[in-house]
Amino acid sequence: MYLVTFRLAPGEYDTEFHELNDAIQAAAEDTEGYPGKQTWHAPDSEEVLVSYYWESLDALVLFGADTDHKRAKRRWTEWYDAYEVTVTEVVERYGSGFGDDPSSLV
Repeated sequence: MYLVTFRLAPGEYDTEFHELNDAIQAAAEDTEGYPGKQTWHAPDSEEVLVSYYWESLDALVLFGADTDHKRAKRRWTEWYDAYEVTVTEVVERYGSGFGDDPSSLV
C-alpha cells in the first residue's frame, strides 16, 4: 500500500479548477488499485491534507500518467499558494473511533 499526501494552501479556485479537480478524482476512482482518500482541514489555518491510498506503486504510476492530472500539476500556481506531495509506503494502519473501518483503505 502506498500513501500520497497532498498538502496544500488553497488560493483562488475558479470553474476550470473544479472541473479539472472532478476529472482527476474520477480518473483516480477509475484506476484499478485506488481504494480511496481522506481529507483533513487544519483547524487554525487554511491548510488542507488529502491522503490518497494506492494498492501498488504500479497503480500510482498509472494514475500519474493521466492527462488531466499532468495538466493540473503544470498549473498549480493558478490555484494554490503552496503545495507539497509526499509519497510513502504504508507498513501498517490500525485504529478505532474515527468512523472508518481502517481496513477499508488497506
